[in-house]
Amino acid sequence: MAKEVKIMPSASEAEQALLGCILEGGEREQEIAMAWIRDDNAFYTQDNKDIWLSMAELYKDGVEIDFVTLSEKMKDTTGDSKAYYISGLSESFVSKSNVENYAKIIWERYIQRETAKSAEALLNASYEDYKEVGSILEKHSKLIEELRHIQPSKIRDIEVLVEEMKSTVEEDTNLIPFNLGHLDTFAGGMTRKEITVLGGRPGHGKTTLVINIIRGLIEQGYRVMLFNREMSNTEMLKKMVVMESSSLKYGDIRRNDLSENNKVEFEAVSEKIKGTYGEFIMYDNVRGLDDCLREIAKHKPDVVIDDYIQLIQVDGVKEGRRFEIERIMQEYKWICKQENCSSILVSQLNREIEKRLDPRPRMSDYAESGVIEQTAESAMFVFYGHNFDSEKFNPYKSEIIVAKSRYGKIGTHLVGFNGGRCKFYMNSTMAEKDNIA
Repeated sequence: MAKEVKIMPSASEAEQALLGCILEGGEREQEIAMAWIRDDNAFYTQDNKDIWLSMAELYKDGVEIDFVTLSEKMKDTTGDSKAYYISGLSESFVSKSNVENYAKIIWERYIQRETAKSAEALLNASYEDYKEVGSILEKHSKLIEELRHIQPSKIRDIEVLVEEMKSTVEEDTNLIPFNLGHLDTFAGGMTRKEITVLGGRPGHGKTTLVINIIRGLIEQGYRVMLFNREMSNTEMLKKMVVMESSSLKYGDIRRNDLSENNKVEFEAVSEKIKGTYGEFIMYDNVRGLDDCLREIAKHKPDVVIDDYIQLIQVDGVKEGRRFEIERIMQEYKWICKQENCSSILVSQLNREIEKRLDPRPRMSDYAESGVIEQTAESAMFVFYGHNFDSEKFNPYKSEIIVAKSRYGKIGTHLVGFNGGRCKFYMNSTMAEKDNIA
């Protein structure tokens, strides 16, 4: 008896309808489609996938999508304009108002296919390669979770959502203050399920600001997880010891140049950190994005900090670094929603900043400013002018520039900074006074 061939879930009519909506519609239809279809493989039919890829390129390049531009793009990318096929797309949909429904159907069928593949891979790994089970299981769980939530009951969901909203207001649990006056002034803190991006050029104090934020969060009783990608855990702890001390300097500890009194303080502060940082988890050996997400799901922190995202290893993305950053931002957004936490993603800036007369960073200086601006709740920068012009800028003054704040105000905050003491202050006078000889 011949074995029955099972066809993977697909929806070619919905694919054609969505492409037709994009072709005949405008910016609204394009944005809805791009928001839903987060993987090109969501299109099962090859012709539809090729057309989608060309549409996506036109969309990213800011080119209006119509019959002519799409046909020419197809000719460039595949060697075939598919003019006849494209002309039929205009008749493949009932109403442009259904664009989200078409996209949802396509995405649901894609998740179903991926879930089936993942289940098979999980079964095979259970017999053949047990080491891979954890990674596959994590992916499989995410697929099942997304499949479960693609088509929720609207009546039940609105009731649940209203009650959740009321509880966050009554219990004041949705906002996570930085516990640093110069950061909380612009929006009051971070919001759970949202992302904050922190950028700056090397040597401007990004990591120092990170440990100051960690200290403020730990003091409030939050569980914090930190992924060190550039700096080792050991060096990060040295900075934290200096920050928590009353007189130690980072340079002295790095060189092991400590007086007897400083050695006593070093030991005392190190022991203090053991006791007070019990809710702090730190890694310097997690390279991949999937491993990172697995640790977050396992330990369920209130705040995740990643320093920094350009060093995250992303598997399965072949198109280039731009698409890797896009994947990182999307996955962090997902995990924040799933685990009800907030994240701070540290990002390097491109070198264009060093060619301008005004070296202060702006949104366009992020390596992938588009996806960062769209995804982040807040985007801010650290600017230490003394690194650019030691005569013009005060060595004890720094600037925290808030370029985007979804729930607060944008602007520049002048703060005190003392790199040797690994601290930020409310003003430069406090920073200078703490420059203990």
